Amino acid sequence: MACVLQLSPRSRFTQPLGATPVPGPGSTDLSRIGRQVRQSVRMAWRTGPVAVTGASGQVGSRLLRRLDQLPNQVRPLGREDELVSAFGDADAVVHLAGTLQPRKPNTYRAANLDTALATAAALARSAAQRVVFLSFLTARPDATNSYLRFKAEAEEALRSTGTPTVIFRCDHIYGPPDEPGPTASAFVAKRGSIMLLGGGNQQLAPLYRDDVVEAILHAALETETPIGTFQLAGPDVMSAEQFVRLLNSDSIRIRRTPATLARLLGHVVPTLTPELVDIMLGNAVPTEDVAATARRFGVELHHLADVWRSQ
Repeated sequence: MACVLQLSPRSRFTQPLGATPVPGPGSTDLSRIGRQVRQSVRMAWRTGPVAVTGASGQVGSRLLRRLDQLPNQVRPLGREDELVSAFGDADAVVHLAGTLQPRKPNTYRAANLDTALATAAALARSAAQRVVFLSFLTARPDATNSYLRFKAEAEEALRSTGTPTVIFRCDHIYGPPDEPGPTASAFVAKRGSIMLLGGGNQQLAPLYRDDVVEAILHAALETETPIGTFQLAGPDVMSAEQFVRLLNSDSIRIRRTPATLARLLGHVVPTLTPELVDIMLGNAVPTEDVAATARRFGVELHHLADVWRSQ
């Protein structure tokens, strides 16, 4: 049952992770802080259990810390955990299991589709009022790239459960300097140089991890948020080379790998796969108004330059 969130001794009010930062000590903008508090308390939030698959990943681990600020019971789930009982009386299920870089014996299908099929089957016996899923911006059912195809099939599997579903098709996600995550880490120079797959002109709109977390939180727990499939990306479209330079404060040397050679490396280099190389060589640019979408889920998108300015 949905009810108005009551702050308990276990929880404390903090600003939404995607919101404008609350001024620090010495600030006089107390009226704005008061408005944030009143707005947060007025929101109707689900206060029952939240089950999270893929809870140990970049987004999942941050989401758990955010949920710990709320009174909801949190059920983090790994690959071997039993889903039916965990989902049974949950108010919301957040499905984050999946990877662009599976390690053997894991496969793209097992990581990205089979986990969604298991989640869908468990939802059939659940009272969950909302399921939230992170997909990729360019996922489509007819994709030759198996990662993108299985993501699209996973979307359909979750939609077909009948549980109100929110799907965020996300651009490349990056973390802050102290927790950059796999995408940003791959673009941070080691010993003054970095290798780019392709010419560096491919376009993306990097999405801040904490903005994703806040959107998930609102989608899962706020009763008035919409359902459906939404693109979620950062506010700035840039080239891969611009992304590299924003992540690295010092002068760096960029070594570019021609696309043909990069695709060959995807078959022979252990840390690469053809699917991963294909994603990194392609464009990932939203076609919707992502700022408007973000606001519907309580988020003001962060600019990469602001997140990494203290690096």
